[in-house]
Amino acid sequence: MDKTTFEQTAARLRPLILRIGRDFFGSTDDAEDVAQETLLHLWQYCQQLDEGRNMEALAARVARNCCVDMQRRYHIETVRGGEEVLEDNPALIPSPHEELEQREGAEALDKAVGQLQRRERQLFEMRQQEGLSTEEIARQTGIPRASVQSMVAMARKKVFNEMKRRMNR
Repeated sequence: MDKTTFEQTAARLRPLILRIGRDFFGSTDDAEDVAQETLLHLWQYCQQLDEGRNMEALAARVARNCCVDMQRRYHIETVRGGEEVLEDNPALIPSPHEELEQREGAEALDKAVGQLQRRERQLFEMRQQEGLSTEEIARQTGIPRASVQSMVAMARKKVFNEMKRRMNR
């Protein structure tokens, strides 16, 4: 997809993305942030997007993912920021049950990741925790891109299966 086509598509998709952001956060300002972040993600991959693809569905999925990511970042910032911020938004304060589930989930994740082989763990953490792209990991490690992609996928599958096993005990 070329730049002109992307700009036309972005203008058409923006109202949909704003609606998703407003529905999720209830705030026009946050919806604007969602729209910017979503369109940035789409722009980064516009060279790989073909014009026959359902852009509305893709934009909606990316927008929802951006909403969740922004909420997680906001929650982390408020927890680090102190009690005053948490009092301003009590919906972000997890219940004791939610805290227990989060703790158990984090422990299961740590144990599952700990069972990966050294190289698998390194690549998994670079992708999942550091947020590096496959290309960035390949550059940093000297491992071919396709191998990184395959190894990360296998590591994810192992972690998922181990967490599923642990949580079903």
